[in-house]
Amino acid sequence: MAVDFKLPEIGEGTAEGEIIKWLVAVGDEVAEDTPLVEVMTDKATVEIPSPGPGIVAELRAAEGDVVDVGAVIMVFGESGAETEPASSPAEATVPLAVPVSSRDTVDAARAVARAELEDAERPVWEAPAPGPGRVPSTPAARRLAREKGIDLIGVQGSGRGGMVMREDLEGVESSAPATVTEPAPAPTPSPAPAPAMPAPPTPTPTPTPVPVASQSSAQADGALEERVPFRGLRRKIAERLAEAKRVIPHFTYVEECDATEIVTLRARAKEVGAAHGIKVTYLPFFLKAMVEAVKLHPILNSSLDEENSEVVYKHYYNFGIATDTERGLVVPVVKNVDQLSIYELAREIDRLATAAREGRSSLDDLTGGTMTITSTGNIGGVLATPIINYPEVAIVGVTAIRPRAVVRDGEIVIRQMVNLAISLDHRIVDGAPGAMFMRDMVALLEDPKLQTLGQP
Repeated sequence: MAVDFKLPEIGEGTAEGEIIKWLVAVGDEVAEDTPLVEVMTDKATVEIPSPGPGIVAELRAAEGDVVDVGAVIMVFGESGAETEPASSPAEATVPLAVPVSSRDTVDAARAVARAELEDAERPVWEAPAPGPGRVPSTPAARRLAREKGIDLIGVQGSGRGGMVMREDLEGVESSAPATVTEPAPAPTPSPAPAPAMPAPPTPTPTPTPVPVASQSSAQADGALEERVPFRGLRRKIAERLAEAKRVIPHFTYVEECDATEIVTLRARAKEVGAAHGIKVTYLPFFLKAMVEAVKLHPILNSSLDEENSEVVYKHYYNFGIATDTERGLVVPVVKNVDQLSIYELAREIDRLATAAREGRSSLDDLTGGTMTITSTGNIGGVLATPIINYPEVAIVGVTAIRPRAVVRDGEIVIRQMVNLAISLDHRIVDGAPGAMFMRDMVALLEDPKLQTLGQP
């Protein structure tokens, strides 16, 4: 029998999700736990797995579609034995939240699918023979295989049903040419030649822009323009930033900071951390200074509940770290910054940033922030006016640390200087509190003896 598969609730309060990528096609035979589709909400991107073995009968949503929770997104049939029907219609419509952790996601999604009410009049889909060259593997494994040039055929998978996981590829030598299990895009057909026309006396050819499927084909065809779908993380970023600018009256305050002592202290911490496998950047020092300064100015660690006309003060300190990834900007959250040492912060920042860049961030990694920091220091820059991560009320921007000539005690000296900017929600924070917060944060950075490195 065929079974409808509905989009489950991915996290508390989620009403809809965007279909980012189908990981299966109609006719594919899938095993239990085989990833079916990547879905993005306003909180995270998750893979929805298959609740059991079967064949893909129908895909009800296209990539880029935004669908409501509970909507049928695909239909699949059992491979072999028929699906055991749900005991009652009520059982088939029970809403179920799906956590992002892989084990819980698998169990919850499987429960949703098995609770779906069968349509007895639908035909049974016969399981086709597995397609040649198809290797069950996770998206992260396929991505790593492409990067390393590994042929997935012959790789022993440790996942359920022999599924190849990312860790199965560690230490595997590259193969040439690499076999990638995802189909290659079809080539863009060349336009048919136009009928011959009498040439004017002095023609000046004007090229006509031609929409193409991808950048590589655009370059190959010499096209002047290309069109790519505006969806996924890029669209979600656009929606959130537009909402922040529309709702929040921003203002930005900038101050310079003498980071000479931080540069010296970080160099020592970096050496010690390296001996313990810890990558120590400048970011932990800025987070530590932020949390101590915001304790003195708690209005910056708040949010506005417009519905109830209340300012919500947060007595916990979860700071988002804006992270650049191939897919776009992601903001994982370091929890309980005030309780972590410099080395502990360094470990957690590295874990969160790595997960974000590899597309492995969990829902918990991406939620619960109270304030955000964004840094272009590894790129450069002298000034930033960052957009607030709504519904927070403040975001700190850090630029490059550079040697500059400054006046100290009436003399010109060379110091390691950095400019700090803070954008604030003027509905909640006035100029004076924002400036005083920045003054105190700078003081903490310029006298890092007030900070504790802790034990690596």
